[in-house]
Amino acid sequence: MTVVATPPTARKGVAPAVCTCYDVLDAALATGVYDLTDGIYVDERNDRAAYLAAQHRQAEYLLDEIRCGPGSRVLDVGCGYGRILQHAAWRGARAVGITISPPQVRYCRARGLAAYEQDFGTIFPDGEPLARGPFDGLVANGSLEHFVQAEDAAAGRADDIYAQMFAICRRLLRPGGRLATTAIHYRDARQVNPADLLVDLDTHPRGGQAYHFAVLHRSFGGWYPEPGQLERCAAPHFELIEEVDGTHDYHLTSEYWLRRLRWSAFDPRMWVALAHVGRRRARALVRMMRCLLWDQSWAWQFREPAPTRLLRQTWLAR
Repeated sequence: MTVVATPPTARKGVAPAVCTCYDVLDAALATGVYDLTDGIYVDERNDRAAYLAAQHRQAEYLLDEIRCGPGSRVLDVGCGYGRILQHAAWRGARAVGITISPPQVRYCRARGLAAYEQDFGTIFPDGEPLARGPFDGLVANGSLEHFVQAEDAAAGRADDIYAQMFAICRRLLRPGGRLATTAIHYRDARQVNPADLLVDLDTHPRGGQAYHFAVLHRSFGGWYPEPGQLERCAAPHFELIEEVDGTHDYHLTSEYWLRRLRWSAFDPRMWVALAHVGRRRARALVRMMRCLLWDQSWAWQFREPAPTRLLRQTWLAR
């Protein structure tokens, strides 16, 4: 299996807000947060030990869902700092990760993990695969939320983009292979008008739904799928065989992140990390801190009555 990294210019094909958010969120390492997705909790306890155990369970769950074992060939789409890759390696699998974040690639490689800078949408340029398969299993843990932007949704392109994503996943998988995804969804169809996310924040009353989703759009980029949208777009290539609602888990995870960020105000390492990011991404850093700390829009989306749902879904290749 060979995976070839695309040149840095490939980042131009990714929404600028998405590239920027991961450059900024690299400072999260100084808070002790090494993964940017949900965990799986067994109770309401949410201290450091519970958080780490929840992250461990979530990685194991996703790998169980794709039947990852010794010798399995696994691709992690949006591998972040390599949590899934590390767990797959512990199982004796041959795992490869792709991400659009150069800092994440460097972090993974420094730990002996196979990670590459690659935009998933260009993994098959001109019909020539950059990733040689077939893979036994694919994981997209929180990454597909960035595939569609509010501009795409406003132009009616969301279904086409998701359909293309599933088509690429199918080409990468062997027959009968599995894809495990975790993704934030809007709770209701047509719940949010994408045009509302593209106007000035002052247009919306502070604290309202449109305001919070506009803040999230500016800080993270992306657009969430609606209920049933992924299943509809995947139908030619995949059957949905498992779905678990992890919204409360993501609520606990997000509240833990918020506490860690506050506590880190007293840690000199955090200020060094913020200064490093601020030299390159000052405006984006201010937007992110406003989103996380001042408006708390990230945590808001999982607080009751939660306007979003985190769904863990398992897909069987047809």
